[in-house]
Amino acid sequence: MELRRPVRRIAEEAMQALLRHDWPGNVRELKNVIRKAALVATDEVTVEHLPALTTGAPAAAGAAPEHAGGDLSLREVAELAAVQAERELIRHALQATKGNKSQAARLLRTDYTTLHAKMKRYSISARDFMPR
Repeated sequence: MELRRPVRRIAEEAMQALLRHDWPGNVRELKNVIRKAALVATDEVTVEHLPALTTGAPAAAGAAPEHAGGDLSLREVAELAAVQAERELIRHALQATKGNKSQAARLLRTDYTTLHAKMKRYSISARDFMPR
């Protein structure tokens, strides 16, 4: 409701993944995971909306398997994961708002200028998400 998204329920498999997770960040971590899932889900949160919980590995590891040999530090892997997650959240917010950057910025709880700068950094165009 906070994000004004139409998500109505959590699939049983996703609920089990949430229950199995250790939650080292406690309630704040859970809230952030649910918020991110709600941004990308349409009607129901599924395990696909919870990749950090279901893989057991950082998101960047799947994005750059050639680095799995250990030539990246833990910090570099974390930075890659953060960039990938940020890029995907921006894309999902733009998709949800049909390319409306002001609405996307509100969904992401950031200001328009920051969103615009990040879109430029990641080469994301709002036009790609507008109805044709």
